[in-house]
Amino acid sequence: MDLGRKLLEVREAAKLSRVQLVGLLKRKGFDVKTYTICKWETSISKPTVEAFLAVCDICKVSDIRQTFVGKRCLRLYDIPVSAGHGNYLEDSNYEMIEVDDLVPDSADYAVRVNGDSMMPRFVDKQIIFVHEQPVLEEGEIGIFCLNNDAYLKKLGRDYLISLNPAYDPIPIREYDNFKVFGKVIG
Repeated sequence: MDLGRKLLEVREAAKLSRVQLVGLLKRKGFDVKTYTICKWETSISKPTVEAFLAVCDICKVSDIRQTFVGKRCLRLYDIPVSAGHGNYLEDSNYEMIEVDDLVPDSADYAVRVNGDSMMPRFVDKQIIFVHEQPVLEEGEIGIFCLNNDAYLKKLGRDYLISLNPAYDPIPIREYDNFKVFGKVIG
């Protein structure tokens, strides 16, 4: 990875001149000159970690690792989602996993399947990728929270539906605590 070249690309993608970047960095408390930016972008010197993060913030770099290293990481939640009878998905328990280009760009996180209710499409212990979105259309497969249990299911009208016919649909009643975590995309 050539840090200087990537810094130049990031600045140009943000449509900022070196002079503009210097001004924005000064607002954040960094006393840099235009020639300093030039030195960073030609790899003569490197910014401090703090200055680097400020440049990323100014240039709206959302995924630093992917932008500068070319590798993309997603959260893989430790608690699997149930393709069976339900598990609670806690957002604080996850590990970061590196993913390749086969994972859709719209994937926001990953979960591990627990059970066989979504067979044959999804199997026990399979890692699936999810795009966070608060609403799904009927017939779409997603990750749902129903009364504090996380499920991998197909959304039906007032039901969560398993693909495996051995499992009955799970009713969603008006008094239930129901939330859509996202759509399964891979």
